Amino acid sequence: MLKKLSYLMAIAVLAAAGCTDPDSAPTITFETLGIGAFPFLEELKTAEFDLANLSTSAYEMDVSFVDNAGGNDVAQYNIYVSFNDNNPDNGTIEFPSTLYKSFTPSDFAPLGEKGNLGLTVRIPFSEIAAFVGAGAPDAVVSGDRFRFRTEIVKADGVTFSSANSTPAITSSFGGIWNFDVTATCPLANTAFVGNYAVSYGSVYDEFSLFNLPVQALGNPPLNLVVELKLIAGSTTRRTYDVGTTVNPGYMFDAPPATLEFACDVVRSTAIDSRQGCGTGSIAAVQTGVATFDLNDDTTWTIEFTEYGANDGGCGVPAMNYSLVFTKQ
Repeated sequence: MLKKLSYLMAIAVLAAAGCTDPDSAPTITFETLGIGAFPFLEELKTAEFDLANLSTSAYEMDVSFVDNAGGNDVAQYNIYVSFNDNNPDNGTIEFPSTLYKSFTPSDFAPLGEKGNLGLTVRIPFSEIAAFVGAGAPDAVVSGDRFRFRTEIVKADGVTFSSANSTPAITSSFGGIWNFDVTATCPLANTAFVGNYAVSYGSVYDEFSLFNLPVQALGNPPLNLVVELKLIAGSTTRRTYDVGTTVNPGYMFDAPPATLEFACDVVRSTAIDSRQGCGTGSIAAVQTGVATFDLNDDTTWTIEFTEYGANDGGCGVPAMNYSLVFTKQ
């Protein structure tokens, strides 16, 4: 995303290419997604494995089920795990995605303001490390990741997961299908917070994208400031409001994005416009590995790919750009 105001001229091309209602971009709602159920993140209690206290460290969250029946149509909640060994110097552990735990209605109880059925998911480091074969001392070091994916099986046997979902479920509706838990370095609450200027490191030519003959204005450099805020339950994650600020051309009210600082790499959730041309929503997802200095919170750069697989049904090819965050 990240467009200038000239997007208003380009949107007409998108509409001609197949967007419904060219006078008003369609808004993604739960009812129009066609998703039968998803896990809603009620509370993230602890989001990382603390390298300094691995023996007592655990990931913990409360999730409830959204299925238009208060969670009563959920017959099974399955959690799978794989291990991403990013440090071959201490040996290589290969562990493909495997069912870790399966929960049924006897495990569920009302949670949250709406009282939907759900449960507390607690994953102790010692237990999951042994499960993937990484239980030996020093087998897990900074940057190693446990990658979890979940699925819901409804009473009628239909299964829902990120594979038949859309980015809007997680970015706009508070859903949580897949999550990574990293062996990481806890950050002080004063680090990587506050106001940051956001600018382009590189940006594609949107006039070329929409086949317009003259680049009248070009892509102006961003001159925006966002506020990075703490997230309860995590020392390494920060959130900021995207809104219409980081999307000046779209003028769409995008939901907040999350950054995770894991010792030496930073990861971003998708930047989701919550708008599309009938299927899903237009989103930008991180590509490649973005590095940062644990002891220097002044700047970092993240590469993104927009459109392509996340073009919201608009038929737009993948385009690349990068964002530079600089502390004010």
